[in-house]
Amino acid sequence: MLSRRHGHRLAQRSLTRGLHLNHKVYPGPTETKEPPLLILHGLFGSASNFRGPAQLLSKQREVVLADLRNHGASPWDDDVSFSAAADDVAELVDSLGVPSMNLVGHSLGGKVAMLVALRRPDLVERLCVVDIAPVQYDMAGNRGIVETLLALPAKALGSRAEADAAMAAAASGPSDPLGVPFVRQFLLQNLVPDERSWRINLRALLDGYEELRGFPSAEVPVPEMPALFIGGERDGMLERQHWDACEALFPQARLEMVPTGHWVHAEAPALFVQLVDTFCSEGGRA
Repeated sequence: MLSRRHGHRLAQRSLTRGLHLNHKVYPGPTETKEPPLLILHGLFGSASNFRGPAQLLSKQREVVLADLRNHGASPWDDDVSFSAAADDVAELVDSLGVPSMNLVGHSLGGKVAMLVALRRPDLVERLCVVDIAPVQYDMAGNRGIVETLLALPAKALGSRAEADAAMAAAASGPSDPLGVPFVRQFLLQNLVPDERSWRINLRALLDGYEELRGFPSAEVPVPEMPALFIGGERDGMLERQHWDACEALFPQARLEMVPTGHWVHAEAPALFVQLVDTFCSEGGRA
């Protein structure tokens, strides 16, 4: 069970009450000196995407995986803003009974993690952001995915095979992400065949998509926050041109580029675990 033994700062309650996020705790060794580690998934993802890394990382500390709002088994809400998602995460940390945690976020989860660290630094000991930056992206391909999934007829959602075939047929060309089998298999984790529906709130994501492309402005930097940014060198979303924006908010950050694409944890799981494990352990030795 999570306890307050790790932290030294008093947690503060969120100003806005968030949704209660579905989450799973992977207990760590009772003698650990590290705070628990909370991992946030990306757009179209869920906590289950990080089960493998969580099992390995929990050998040294407790690990918590959470579904963001409108994803996985967490509640749906029309508000898809980063501010709302950050409030959810802050409330989760408070509800777990710990003063603070180490925080890892991939893609969309990385933007949420950054905002939590900026607005509630009392809750975050160390921040790791995976293949995303606090900048505005085009993300036309992801918008197209949402539009396509919304347009698929219910008769195509009765099985993974039928839904896969429908998505492949809907791909508009070589540059369409739906033409990539890996992307379709990733999306199909959200399919609920018995209900011919999706676990993700596609309508809310589409209605709020413009906000998801960017990042809240006028945020106050946190100069003392230890931060690690991990970027995928092969067509990832965190590019070296984004580094100034990262350092502006997190002056203590360091950058680690790895030989993967956007899904670092899936393409190089051992390397991902090694980088996160080492980064978290550095705080435990401080």
